Amino acid sequence: MRTVCHILAILFCCSTGLAVKAQNGWKRQNLSSFVEYGVSAHTGENTPLWQVSNQHGFSSIDNNTYLRGGAFYTDTLRNWRLEGGLDMAVASGFTSTFVLQQGYADIRYKWIGLLVGSKENDSPLLNQQLSSGGLTWSGNARPIPQVWIGLPEYVQILPRLAMKAEISYGWFTDNNYQKKQVGEDYWYTKSIKYHHKSGFLRIGVPQGKWQLDVGMSLDVQFGGYKSAGMDAGDLGNSWKDYFKVFIPSRGDDSSPEGEQIAYQGNFMGSEHIRMTYRHDDFSISAYLENYYDDFSGMGKLNGFDGLWGIEYKSNHRQAINGFVLEYYQTTNQSGPMHGVDFTVVEKTGGADNYYNNDWYPGWVHWGMAMGNPLVASPIYNKDGDMAFKYNRIRAMHVGWSGDISAEWTYLAKLSYNKTWGTPFKPIPDILENFSTFASVFYSPRKWKGWQFNASIAFDMGEIYGDNFGCQLKVRKKF
Repeated sequence: MRTVCHILAILFCCSTGLAVKAQNGWKRQNLSSFVEYGVSAHTGENTPLWQVSNQHGFSSIDNNTYLRGGAFYTDTLRNWRLEGGLDMAVASGFTSTFVLQQGYADIRYKWIGLLVGSKENDSPLLNQQLSSGGLTWSGNARPIPQVWIGLPEYVQILPRLAMKAEISYGWFTDNNYQKKQVGEDYWYTKSIKYHHKSGFLRIGVPQGKWQLDVGMSLDVQFGGYKSAGMDAGDLGNSWKDYFKVFIPSRGDDSSPEGEQIAYQGNFMGSEHIRMTYRHDDFSISAYLENYYDDFSGMGKLNGFDGLWGIEYKSNHRQAINGFVLEYYQTTNQSGPMHGVDFTVVEKTGGADNYYNNDWYPGWVHWGMAMGNPLVASPIYNKDGDMAFKYNRIRAMHVGWSGDISAEWTYLAKLSYNKTWGTPFKPIPDILENFSTFASVFYSPRKWKGWQFNASIAFDMGEIYGDNFGCQLKVRKKF
C-alpha cells in the first residue's frame, strides 16, 4: 500500500510539474493531467446500477473510496501524431487496491494508427453518457491491454463514402480476481487471450444533412487454461491459435473437446446501423445494434433481439441538450435448438445463451460484463458462479442531459428490465428491476480546472436488490 501511495505521489508531482513547465514555455496543449478523489456509500446489498455501470470498470458494487491521478501527452510532427497516457489509482472497496486503469502509447501516421497498452474505449456509434451501452463492448468493464492497428477515424474514400477498420489482440488481466471469487462448485479460465476486429462504412456527404453508418464487429475469447481446483487443460495458447481466431475455423483434433465441432474460442459480435439527420440546431438518430453468437444471430434469426434506440442532440446550451430512448431485448436468442445432430444437419443454431460459454466464464472482465450492463454482471453472483444467470431480458431505458447554467450541468437515467433467466436455466418467477440515477456537475469559472460531481441513485427489484446510493467526486485538471 505504501509503495502504491508513493507511485501516486510521484504521478501527482509529475502532473503538476508538467503543468508548471507548460506555463513557462512548453506547448501547453501537449500536456494534460488530473487528480481525482471519489467516495461512494449505499444502503442495501449493492451500489445502485447506474453508479457502477459504463465507467470502464472503475467502480465497485461495495462502499468505496479512491484517489486517482493521470498524465497525458499529445504531439504532432508533420504527418505524425503521438499520444501517451498513464492513469492509475489506489482504492478501498474495489476489486483491487491498486488500479492501473490506463497505460498506453498511441502512434498515428496520416490515417493509420497503432496503439499498445490499455486505453478506455467507448461503444461505437452510441452516446457513452446516456445510452445503456453497446452489446459487445459498452465501456462497462476495465480496459483490456492489447496491440491495436487500424484506421481509428473515418477515411473518405469517395465523395459520399468513408470507412474505418481495426484489428487487435489482447490479454485479460483478472486471473487473481477469478481465483479469489470462484465458488468451490464452479470453475474459471485463467490467462485468457482476446481478439477483436471491426469495420464501418459511413454513407453521405461529410457534415451533410443525412448520414448512414453501418458496421460489424467480431470479438473472441481464446486460449487460456480452464481450472476447476487444478489445471484442466490447455485451450490453445500457441502462435497458431492466434491465426485460428483471425480467420474463424473449426477446431481440429488438438482442440478442446466440444471445440472440435464448433469454432475454436468464444466468438461473438454485433451488427450496427445508425441513420442520422442533421439540422442547424440539432441532430436526430435512429439505430439498431444486433448481437450474435453465431450465424443464426448474424442472419437476424433472433427475431426482435437487439438494442433499438433514438437519440436527440442539441447544438446549443439548453435545459435538455441530449436525449436517448432505448428498447433492449435478448429473449429470442435464435429460438429453441433447431438441428441437434451435427453429422446430419449442416446448419444448427438456437438457444444461443448470450455471453455464456462452456470453456470461458462469460463475456466478462474483472466481474463486469463487457456488453450491456442491463444483463446483470457475474460480479453480483453471491455463490461464486462466474457465468451470466439472467441473460434473457427485456428492458426500457431513458437517458437525458442538460445545462442548468454556464457552471452547472446535469445527467439523468431511468431503466426498467425484467428477466427470465437463461435458455438452459429458466427461473420459475420473472424477476424485475427499476433503476434511476441523477447527477449534477459544477465547474466554477473562478476555480479553473476544478469540477465537482454529486449523484444519487436507487434500484428497486429482485435482480440487484433495493439499494440507495450517494457518490461525490472532486477533480482538478492541470
